[in-house]
Amino acid sequence: MTERIDLDDIETDGDDDSRPDRDAWLQRSEDGDETGADSAGSGSPDTDSVAADSPDSDAADSDAADDSPSGAIPRVPRENDDKPAGVPTDRGGSGAGATVSEAPDDARPMGGGPHGGGTDEMTMALTYNALTALADPRLVVASAREWADWIGIVGDVSAPVITRFQRDHGVDADFFNGTGDGPAERLAEVDETSMFHAERLAVVGTPDDEWIAEAAGWEFVPLETAAEKAGWDLA
Repeated sequence: MTERIDLDDIETDGDDDSRPDRDAWLQRSEDGDETGADSAGSGSPDTDSVAADSPDSDAADSDAADDSPSGAIPRVPRENDDKPAGVPTDRGGSGAGATVSEAPDDARPMGGGPHGGGTDEMTMALTYNALTALADPRLVVASAREWADWIGIVGDVSAPVITRFQRDHGVDADFFNGTGDGPAERLAEVDETSMFHAERLAVVGTPDDEWIAEAAGWEFVPLETAAEKAGWDLA
């Protein structure tokens, strides 16, 4: 029968001296100098030293600099870099070098008629009552364009009524009064700043329309007088 063997009595070659000291890392870290030496030879490279020796570290630093505001592309500085961007240089900003120039007031034509600007010779406004009293309103307006620079239609009626009349009779006027303003107010707007302004401003209408010309400060020409001189046929 096999004898019992006590494992504690067996001697080994390594004995206790060959076992690693689990507390050695703690002792070395407290010493300071040994910590650096052991970590250098422990087989785990120091991350700081690797980053410093890595050939890609310089490139990474360069890319980071380009992404930062201070890593902008070099350029020739402007004299107005210290001024607000986006504002034209003649207004005190850095802008893009563009300047804004405005023509002097005396160089801007007043009125701006169909003949290249400036004040025209005549603007005539036919009243709605006068147009309905004509035999052929389309022919009258077409013939009046031979001596009138602008032709308008005004009357104490709404804008849709005037629009419908133009469509039904083939009349093409340059302006007419709308629903929001009366005939006198519309003519009063034709001043020196209007493109319809002219040296002579005349209203052609019936006797009931004379007040329109007086309120707007225009010349009034009775329909019968204008028809006789221009050869218009009355209805």
